[in-house]
Amino acid sequence: MKRVFVWRKYGKIVFLSLAGILMSGLFAWAVNAIFTIRNVEVSGEGIQIEVDATKFPNSLLFFPVVGVREQILKEYPLVGSVILTKKYPSTLVIKAVPRKPFAIVGIERETYLLDEDGVVLEQYSTHRGLPVIRIAISGAVLGTKISDPTVSAAVGFLSETAIFVRVLDIVQYDNSSLKAQSESMSIVFPQHADIPALARTLQTVTAGFRIKGKLPTIIDLRFDKPVVTF
Repeated sequence: MKRVFVWRKYGKIVFLSLAGILMSGLFAWAVNAIFTIRNVEVSGEGIQIEVDATKFPNSLLFFPVVGVREQILKEYPLVGSVILTKKYPSTLVIKAVPRKPFAIVGIERETYLLDEDGVVLEQYSTHRGLPVIRIAISGAVLGTKISDPTVSAAVGFLSETAIFVRVLDIVQYDNSSLKAQSESMSIVFPQHADIPALARTLQTVTAGFRIKGKLPTIIDLRFDKPVVTF
């Protein structure tokens, strides 16, 4: 009688526990079987990458998108961004987007093509229509970011002002300043200043003069208040 009582008391708990374990196992097996990665599609816009699918987790459902994206960007420095798409139930799509040409730096024959982050894309560039940073530089390595602070300041200025002024080239103005030349205006700015703040000031100044219908020939941003010359 006591054994029957014990079974009635604990048997249901044991049965439910075993059933729960069995159901969990079956669910895990089903998920793994259905969402196992069987196909990896790789594409790129003018750039080729290779991926070793055996190094990836085999579950599409729990695939670590962020970690794999960072790994690809690290291995392929000329890739600007990576788009990973899960096509359920079993296909992973990897699309690599190359860094876009943004500016040319250098003088005479020693020139390099840069993207907006200052990463070197190629040497002896033949691209046309890009702003030119006429500052001597040598020994730049493809796929690495330019470390020269003067060039970095010039690239930053181009990036921050691109939406409201078309700069043709940037040259060294003096030991601590650069000069950007647009089609009708010269802009002098300190290379060690807060470039985004300078760009906002320049945008405000040029917007005001555009309303008046006449832009200055020189805007000097090296002082607390911009100095303009017509």
